[in-house]
Amino acid sequence: SVEQFRRTGRVSSEPGSDRALGYDPGLLLYNLVYLGERALADRLLTQMLDLLDERGMWVEYYDGTTPFNCRCRPWESAINMEALVYALTGKAPV
Repeated sequence: SVEQFRRTGRVSSEPGSDRALGYDPGLLLYNLVYLGERALADRLLTQMLDLLDERGMWVEYYDGTTPFNCRCRPWESAINMEALVYALTGKAPV
């Protein structure tokens, strides 16, 4: 949630957990930009880019910042890439 990220600087699928789905950062980024939370969005943008693997993709899950389970996930990566475009341009991809 936005408030959890504001308080802890972490993205997780469930409050109090360190595990996040691979697309959770992208969904949160969409919301931060939409809500006008530019400073938080910029912070998350940096974190999202740090999560990229050696192929420039995101994985299925993260335990904190550690990749877990399936690598190079197209669904998770596509959502995160669309969120990046939205954050950088202010326009949601079609």
